[in-house]
Amino acid sequence: MSATSGISLRGVSKNYGNTIALAGIDLDIKPGEILGIAGPNGAGKSTLVRIIGGEERPSAGVLSFDGKPWSPADDWHAVAVVHQEPQLFPNLTVAQNVMAGREGTGRAWPKLRSADAAVMDVLGLAPWRDTALSDCSLATQQRTEIARAVARQARVFLFDEPNSALTAEESDELFREMHKLAGSGRMVVLITHRLNDLVSHCARVAVVRDGRVRTILSGEALTEEGLARQLVTESVQAAPADGRAAGAKSAKPLFSVRGWSHQTAFRGIDFDAHAGEIVALMGVEGSGARELLRSFAGLERTTGSIRLGETGDVGLRRLRSYVPATRTLSLYSNFSVGENLLVRLGVPEIAWPGLALKKGRMKLLAQSAVKRFLVKTGSISQPIRSLSGGNQQKVAIAQALNCSPELLVLEEPTRGVDIHSKGEIYRLLRDYAAGGKAVVIFCTEVLEIFEVADTAYVVSDGRLSPPLSSASYDHVEQLATDITRLEAHGRAPQAA
Repeated sequence: MSATSGISLRGVSKNYGNTIALAGIDLDIKPGEILGIAGPNGAGKSTLVRIIGGEERPSAGVLSFDGKPWSPADDWHAVAVVHQEPQLFPNLTVAQNVMAGREGTGRAWPKLRSADAAVMDVLGLAPWRDTALSDCSLATQQRTEIARAVARQARVFLFDEPNSALTAEESDELFREMHKLAGSGRMVVLITHRLNDLVSHCARVAVVRDGRVRTILSGEALTEEGLARQLVTESVQAAPADGRAAGAKSAKPLFSVRGWSHQTAFRGIDFDAHAGEIVALMGVEGSGARELLRSFAGLERTTGSIRLGETGDVGLRRLRSYVPATRTLSLYSNFSVGENLLVRLGVPEIAWPGLALKKGRMKLLAQSAVKRFLVKTGSISQPIRSLSGGNQQKVAIAQALNCSPELLVLEEPTRGVDIHSKGEIYRLLRDYAAGGKAVVIFCTEVLEIFEVADTAYVVSDGRLSPPLSSASYDHVEQLATDITRLEAHGRAPQAA
């Protein structure tokens, strides 16, 4: 390996108007290793990935590849990117997405290559190879993007929060593939908020704060405690406490379903959520948990009775709001921060009877929402795509809260955000529930349930467990033990 092999960044900066995303990055990416990148939301990590991937050009600085200036036009094929939010083709099948960009010039799609099929088998995608991506779960979509990247004959692989929607077993398989890539002399970069993954799988970890590489940890210095100390800033130390302080819930349920059944995912569900309460649903992919949550938002075809406040089936739409796990489904990438914050408001609030916009009022509403929902932005006119992942997530949740629904339904509300943004989102949800509303979330992490939920239910084989009260557990490990037992057996935990 020559001294000039790999990727070198020197003084790389990126500005979005007055907002500085990168402020002079110096970093070397070496063949044959997994390089980790850690940092709080807004540190510039995703911007760095887009620049290395050739999706954006730096405002200043030098980027070289094997000692030669980086050229997106010539070198784009050498880099494969797995984004936190899958960037695929929903109208194509899983197999077609894996081959996209390498399908050749023929009129018909080529047959799946044996090498591509092998990658899909390793990542557990074979059963969905001919399924339209739009009909697949988020976890399957994420694995498809991973398979597409691994199947390419690229030299550089950039993984941006690649396992945020994967199970533990799927994550293990992903990391095995990443180590194979590094072992074959490729350059592999892992960006994640999971400190254990960085310590377990990376040779070096670069800590990025405020658009600069502050330190690079390796060897004995690379520990979870060492990373945590480097990631702590004044803003994190001042982060709001988690949401474990349970609110006072009403005696009568605010939201109820009875005999709630889906054609394939769940059946005979009786469920209540009270005003002032945050309820969490949890279950492995295929358990019916995700579909159950989506049904509460009216996104799945179901039978049974449903009631929200004094309203039955009719008139529910205006009383509930839904936030999907993939924030790009909530946000309008061509809109500003302020416009995204207001998109769910009714016409009387932002427009005159002739539909002319109340621009002055819209500005005041947007500025108020930025402060209320703790969105970190230079101005309300800033492009939404220039915000960090955590701040985009807060905008997606703020959209839903802004129209004051009685029921807020969220799918993985803190997927892929850092500890500080998580604390702020938990505070938003707790404050909202305390205002006499009900919040129902679907989670994939037990710690999230322990920190923010009052009540948890495990969905297993389409059935709902008895309720678990988070306040009755002193340690998250105790809650995890009961949830694991319920996921595996679909029955209540045995009494001690």
